[in-house]
Amino acid sequence: MNNYQNVRTAVNRWAQGHYRAIQDSGTELSDAGVDLARSVGVLEPTHIRVMLVDQVPIMEDPVISCLAKSVGMLNGTIMGMTFGHSIYIASGFESTRLYSHEFRHVYQYETFGSLEAFMEEYLHQVLTFGYSKAPLELDAKEFEIE
Repeated sequence: MNNYQNVRTAVNRWAQGHYRAIQDSGTELSDAGVDLARSVGVLEPTHIRVMLVDQVPIMEDPVISCLAKSVGMLNGTIMGMTFGHSIYIASGFESTRLYSHEFRHVYQYETFGSLEAFMEEYLHQVLTFGYSKAPLELDAKEFEIE
């Protein structure tokens, strides 16, 4: 297996673990949250679960933290992160803008059809363009609601 395949496998395993943890312990959206998610294209907003955390857990895994640093994800505070219909939001950063951005990532996952398919494309984009210029990130930014 080459290095890229190893990284891809590690990213998928990491994402699946966080997806499950949030689905098991996260909270459902309010009616207003469901409406906001629908407004940015989410097809199944009632499947979304959100977990408020002190810090988005990206530094726990050395492969993931090294990758995140190399693509520019750690240049500021990570306020949210989405894994399919599972979202981490850092406490104190809750806002309509952040939720709409993360909900747009949910929509992207839905269009890719699986967590693995999305992560494959997302990984390719951040490695090719960097985090801030990845097309999936730019799309999510376009759908941010103030």
